[in-house]
Amino acid sequence: MIKQNALFIYNPFSGDMPDKDDIIASICDHLSNYELWKTTGEKDREKIKKLVKDGDYELILVGGGDGTIKMVAEALEGKKIKLLPIPFGSANGLATCLGLETWEDSLASLQAGSTIAMDLLDVNGQVSLHLADFGLNAGMIKKFEEKDERGMASYFKSSLSSLFEIKPYSFKIGLAGREENVEAKMLIVANGSKYGTGATINPGSRMDDGIFEIIVLNPNGFQDWLELTYGVMREDISGLDFVQVWSTDQVEIVNLTRAPFHVDGEIVEPNENVSIRVREDKVKMYWNPDNLD
Repeated sequence: MIKQNALFIYNPFSGDMPDKDDIIASICDHLSNYELWKTTGEKDREKIKKLVKDGDYELILVGGGDGTIKMVAEALEGKKIKLLPIPFGSANGLATCLGLETWEDSLASLQAGSTIAMDLLDVNGQVSLHLADFGLNAGMIKKFEEKDERGMASYFKSSLSSLFEIKPYSFKIGLAGREENVEAKMLIVANGSKYGTGATINPGSRMDDGIFEIIVLNPNGFQDWLELTYGVMREDISGLDFVQVWSTDQVEIVNLTRAPFHVDGEIVEPNENVSIRVREDKVKMYWNPDNLD
């Protein structure tokens, strides 16, 4: 039985789990002192910040997708309160990066007491937890949202039309006193290693090391796409001549051709100038490192 003062925040609209209420009840059976609070889509960010400020919590459980977890992480930045992600979303990118693929993984992590002091990225003033990207993936997410569809099958269906029609975008990357001009079909800012689909795009990364990676992907033609797919599946994209990677704690990106842009699964208006850095404060997250071996 977990004896920490806990707040369980959950998003009733995330994902398509039919037995979500039963799962919540099962998790709560392991908590001795907790409150339940659900998001409504109306000023949730402000309400969560007030809950954290006014409460006396040691632990906050978050059942939802990346957007819900991100809202809570912003409220906990620099605080001693621990955060437990519970993957209730459609893709659950952050939870996947933390080795929490199911709610049972989350519960096991809580019982084991495994935590990580996770870096937060600042992207033009907003928090990013695991991945942001320009180009192909962001464009697919935008199409997905515009069709108002849900589920991974719909997401992959929308991706097929994007796969070969996309042209490279132009970027200027400012790194440690030098500039790199690149053409890319996808430019990734990676604090984490995986997308919610399980695809590993940043193998070997850590989310607590004070740095992140800039990954430039510019495959050209079917053979390159096959090589990239194989590299992602075997968790090694090194050696591919259409891939460039830099590690840094801050970067300035000029999005010269206004490529579509997303941060942690949410579409962002594609500003021309994007400034990214590691924030000073961290968030203590539960994780399951055994699932990442």
